[in-house]
Amino acid sequence: MGNSLQKIHFTKSEIRVVVFLLLILLSGLAVKLSKNIFTPGRDSFDYKRMDRLSGRSFGGMTGGLRDSNDTRDTGNFSSKEKEISEKTNRLADSLKNSEGKNTKKGGKEEKLKGRVININTAPKEELILLPGVGESTADKILLYRKEHSRFKKPEDIQKIKGIGKKKFEKLKPYITVD
Repeated sequence: MGNSLQKIHFTKSEIRVVVFLLLILLSGLAVKLSKNIFTPGRDSFDYKRMDRLSGRSFGGMTGGLRDSNDTRDTGNFSSKEKEISEKTNRLADSLKNSEGKNTKKGGKEEKLKGRVININTAPKEELILLPGVGESTADKILLYRKEHSRFKKPEDIQKIKGIGKKKFEKLKPYITVD
């Protein structure tokens, strides 16, 4: 093997590295084969059993995570499987509890309910309350006001880079120029 590698013009140290890598590869294959021979069925994972444990069925009729109040018999499962099941249930509970709490959609609209902001006089802090308006957009509105003295009509806000028709439709009920 060394002669054939020398014909490819490998140095002695390169040949040693290639031989070393081949030995590691072969030893890894030997370990894998010995595990399969001496422990048959060990590398096959019982997905159906885990589906029953977690309350999910990807091929069946049920879906989603089971409720934490679900008292299915887990006596046939190992402690590791029970631990996985408990973690899965805690995750499902935390997802259920967080639903609706962190949704940003409608958050600003809720704060502005029944309130209209004059885009010609409002400070940056009030402009940021508008839906779809962050710090940079508020700065652009202030700059436009400084350069053009004022907005003549609410539609003029579309002259600000980043505010198009869709964003204007969201802003329209909350802005005025009077």
